[in-house]
Parts: sequence; structure tokens; C-alpha cells
Amino acid sequence: MGIELCSLLFDNVLSFQVKDKKENWQEGIFELENFTLNNEVYKNGPIFFSYKEYDNDAETGLFNYYLPISTAVVLNEDAHFSFIEHLEVEKALLLRQAEQEVDFTAAYDKVKSYAIENDIELEDNYYCVLLDVYGEFIIDLYVPVIGQGAEK
Repeated sequence: MGIELCSLLFDNVLSFQVKDKKENWQEGIFELENFTLNNEVYKNGPIFFSYKEYDNDAETGLFNYYLPISTAVVLNEDAHFSFIEHLEVEKALLLRQAEQEVDFTAAYDKVKSYAIENDIELEDNYYCVLLDVYGEFIIDLYVPVIGQGAEK
């Protein structure tokens, strides 16, 4: 699939943050799903997460998991969960169906190579949107853009 420039935008988003190994990327999804079940919160969009390498350790990173929900919520004091009224990544490079790559790192490297070829400066994090299609995940990878060409 091709790479294109687009935005990522969701309203009323439940968020969960954790530092973990890359290989444990699905653990935060389970945390969000448990939260919605235990607190009568209803999702209305796909689960997605952002990843940023932590302390120059290629195997460990900071994960932020996101779940669009039907309405705003007030959360009790919890260091890991928060509510975001409006989440927007204005400009990002999108690689659709990134699950066809070996892993997230390979997909991210593909987007970085495209950015270098096209004189686009990227942030050092990415978002993976997990689209559930008949019980299978289709993953779209978004990498935020800092600038392009003379904008940099």
C-alpha cells in the first residue's frame, strides 16, 4: 500500500499510558477493554496507540493507548487513565495496512525512508490504529509530520 499525507482526529477519547516492552504492545488494549466493561463506558471507534522509544532502549517504549468513547467521562484519580476531549494529529504520513510488514518497526522504517526521499521531517513517535474487520486486525500506521522542504 502507498503512503499518503493525512490527519488523525477523534473526540471523547479514553487514554491509558504505560512504559513497556514493544513485544507487550497488546497489554494496554486489554486494560482499556477491561476499563470499559467495568465502568459502563461505550466505545465508538477503533482502539489505537502511540509508541515512542524510551531512554534510547530500542526494546522499551512509552505506550499511550486510546479508545474513542460515546461521551465525555469524569475519571477518578488514576495515574494511568485520562480523558481527552479532542485528540488531533494535524499532519501525518499514513501507511495503510501496516500489518503486512514484518512488524511495527519495519513499517515505521518504511515511512521514515519515504520521508527522507521526500524531504519530510517526522516526529520520533507513531500511532497504530487497529481496525477490527471480521475478527482480524488491519493496522494503519500514522507518523506525525514536523515539516516538509522549506517548512522544516
